[in-house]
Amino acid sequence: MAFTSCKTKTRVMPPDLTAAKVAVTKVLDSHWSAVKAKDADAVMALLTDDVLSCGSDSKEFWNKTDLYNNIRQMFADTSLKIDITIDKREIRIAKDGNSAIALEQMFMKPFSEKIPVRTIYHLVRVNEIWQFDFTSVGFIPDNEDIGRLNKALE
Repeated sequence: MAFTSCKTKTRVMPPDLTAAKVAVTKVLDSHWSAVKAKDADAVMALLTDDVLSCGSDSKEFWNKTDLYNNIRQMFADTSLKIDITIDKREIRIAKDGNSAIALEQMFMKPFSEKIPVRTIYHLVRVNEIWQFDFTSVGFIPDNEDIGRLNKALE
């Protein structure tokens, strides 16, 4: 007499990286829509509670509360007109489909009309919702301009 067991194998589907990239693109677009609308609450809704945001200044290391206070104050300035032209966007989805690195390169008027800005993001998918858990903003002058910038700072 032989006993056999019939187990059904659960087939794990690979993550849909194309759908993840589309979802991350929507989060990036939502971020800029909220910034242009000066909607600090909408910006904050896109962040994890433990987000780390590094601003363009070497002293700017912000948690979610610090970032909210900074953004709210900046958005309260009625003379501030944010004009952003994104020249390059790259998105890399992790193989497991649960995190991503994105970067955007742009000119961000009124802050940088001559020196491009690069923002780097890390996003995580929490309960099927993509959120930023890290951002870093930096000015990225062309290499040939470094000497002139150093001289200007003397």
